[in-house]
Amino acid sequence: MGFIGLFVLLLAPVGVYVWLRHKVVSHIPENYPGRVLLQANNAVVVCAGDSLTHGNISVNYVDRLANRFAGQPIQFLNAGRNADLTYSLLDRLDNVIAAKPDVVTILIGTNDVNASLNEQERSHYQKLGRIDAGIMPTFATFQANYRQVVSRLKSAGIRRIALASLPVMSEDLTHEANHRAEAYSAFIRELCQEERLMYLPVREAMTTYLAGFPAQRPHRYEAKQRLMTLNVARFQLLGQSWDALTQHRGNQLTHDMLHLNTAGADFIADAVATYLETNLLPQPILHS
Repeated sequence: MGFIGLFVLLLAPVGVYVWLRHKVVSHIPENYPGRVLLQANNAVVVCAGDSLTHGNISVNYVDRLANRFAGQPIQFLNAGRNADLTYSLLDRLDNVIAAKPDVVTILIGTNDVNASLNEQERSHYQKLGRIDAGIMPTFATFQANYRQVVSRLKSAGIRRIALASLPVMSEDLTHEANHRAEAYSAFIRELCQEERLMYLPVREAMTTYLAGFPAQRPHRYEAKQRLMTLNVARFQLLGQSWDALTQHRGNQLTHDMLHLNTAGADFIADAVATYLETNLLPQPILHS
């Protein structure tokens, strides 16, 4: 092998890594607010959140919603972004408001919990540019940020707002991440009561489902970053499905302890669909 061939061989893994990192960190959904034209006479539903909404490293529940409501006068926009916290969602909220949505659903907080677990996790989000240096995410900052998100949406005249509880973080429901996610979800439920918003009990449905399976899991939550990297590579390069990867890891809802397979994504889609069927379809607001 000549020098050029060896050089190319050495660079290939670097190129693959850069490409995969772009898929995770910098990618933006094709139907992100502002990237697509709004369709005349359709109600606009914006789903805002983190990677679980973004849906390019897990099953995309926003796309599944669009398929469910195909033929109905509803346009779904995906305002999810991988690795977002409530801090960075606030930075993007003008994009959501500019779409003049009839409905906004929010699924945010998983990364706030992660960043509160330890310094290594917090540093990870700082390196990704999701929080500034010196920021220390806590339960209190999550509450303050979430209240600000709701306040800005309501101030913009958006009245149909639904907030989802946090999905499972590890399928070991005894893990500290899940204990914190319970507290964060309880706050979301209380906020919905205070602000008269719809609460989507995603977490409750997932934990009930997982109670029917053995508690022992082959991987601990701390393996999530390694598993995500391996699974994204297998999905993008080998074409393996998120469902197959979930089965391979011995899980039920997540392929890497956080990101969802079809069953996991459908818990979110079911909750949102029920809300839309009750609050939007009977009297849809039409855009000219």
